[in-house]
Amino acid sequence: MTRPPAWSILPFAALAAIREEWRALASRALDPNPFYEPDFLLASRELGEDRRLSVLVAREAEGAGAMLALIPLRRPGWRQGWLRSTWMMHENAYAPLTTPLLDRKRAPELLSGLLEAAPRLFPGSAWLVPLLPISRPFWQNLGPMLDAKGLAHRVVRHFTRAAIETDEDFESYTGRHGQTLLRRERKLATHGRIQYIVAEGDTPAGQAMLDAFLTLEAKGWKGRQGTALACRPASLAFARQAFRGASPATLYEALMLNDQPLAVNVNLLSGGVLYTVKAAFDEDYRGYSPGNLLDRHTIALATGESGVTRVDSCANPDHPLELHWREREAIGTLLVDWTGSHGPAGLERMAARLARADRAISRLAALRGLLRRAGTPRPKA
Repeated sequence: MTRPPAWSILPFAALAAIREEWRALASRALDPNPFYEPDFLLASRELGEDRRLSVLVAREAEGAGAMLALIPLRRPGWRQGWLRSTWMMHENAYAPLTTPLLDRKRAPELLSGLLEAAPRLFPGSAWLVPLLPISRPFWQNLGPMLDAKGLAHRVVRHFTRAAIETDEDFESYTGRHGQTLLRRERKLATHGRIQYIVAEGDTPAGQAMLDAFLTLEAKGWKGRQGTALACRPASLAFARQAFRGASPATLYEALMLNDQPLAVNVNLLSGGVLYTVKAAFDEDYRGYSPGNLLDRHTIALATGESGVTRVDSCANPDHPLELHWREREAIGTLLVDWTGSHGPAGLERMAARLARADRAISRLAALRGLLRRAGTPRPKA
């Protein structure tokens, strides 16, 4: 008889020593999540986030046996309304997905064991799971178990983001919009030789593409705002570790004109799913839509023989990608009363605090936009 998995909490500092078995777990996860794989998550040390992170791990036996699950956790901050008596799955500005890594062959057993262990590990606590794909296996397995145990839960902050998941070929999928982009590509070709290239992150070509991306991003509007990765030593160090290409695999796409990059996409590949994490283009060529041309190339990856089964844009709702990536990934924030201590009324209060935090963030973003526009010099007549 198989023993039930043993759950325990580890300090973040313990993760480096288990990198290889952690990588093996990611390769057999129920749902892929490149943002919880070793290179990317360990890179959060460069951002100073390791000081507030703990990691929930399941093994075959207490302190021994194969790793079966890994869930990075922290306390909510001001963006989550400072929720009390709550833990949340780790997310930040660079990690738009919080699906935990669970061994797919033992996922139901692991989730059942987690529900049993939660009152002991997190007494009196609820969980906040932001940016969770609600149509994927993790939530499809967990929801019925919560219902069966009578544990209160609710999904808030619903939205959808652009995705590609299709059986169509490239020409059928791109259609009329693809013809529009082809006309712009032909105009761009009057300036020289155009190439689309793909490079893996752990190769010299991939490292060159990372340098090109960082340069383009710093040259553009993010550089002017001071939010480009290269603007701060900490975020630059994070990028060089997170996108180096071991685990998760990094796949760069670039649009080149006369061997010079006009647009670069930084993608993470895990479980056959391509996550388009970062993108930058040369604003001097804005009129030719180099970013859109490169995003059209991503459709070719998803509809060809590359092994990519679907693409998640990782973008905000109403992103311009929705014009030509036709599928949508449904995303929500999950509130769970793991321990039965809060009930529906308690989760309702938490949802209200989240909503207030969202409104405050929206007002702050609008104010920053006004200040930026007010500080922009008007062009001379």
